[in-house]
Amino acid sequence: MLDEIKGYKELISAVINRAVLDSLAQPSATQKFAPVAKDAMEFLLGDNIGLYLEFLDIDPKYFQEKLINNMFDDNQDVHFSPTKKRMFRINYKRYIQEKNRDLILASTYIG
Repeated sequence: MLDEIKGYKELISAVINRAVLDSLAQPSATQKFAPVAKDAMEFLLGDNIGLYLEFLDIDPKYFQEKLINNMFDDNQDVHFSPTKKRMFRINYKRYIQEKNRDLILASTYIG
């Protein structure tokens, strides 16, 4: 039973790790936002990741905050190069803009 739980935890960790790597994807010349990066951002910064992180005994808000803070920190990191961090920041900005597009349009509408 314990081995099964360990296997599930490793699988969930791999899914989250893949999403983090996908969030670093650079769009092609014809794209504004790489679809794989968009999906990764929606997963990593959305509410559904909480189900996965709670199984791993990680607080979702803490994880999201640390992920964003790490990617905006200019210190040398053994996990992510400055270029990878920059791609995350670009994709994060695009994610926030798309997420808030309707709010921005509604606040600037003059009728």
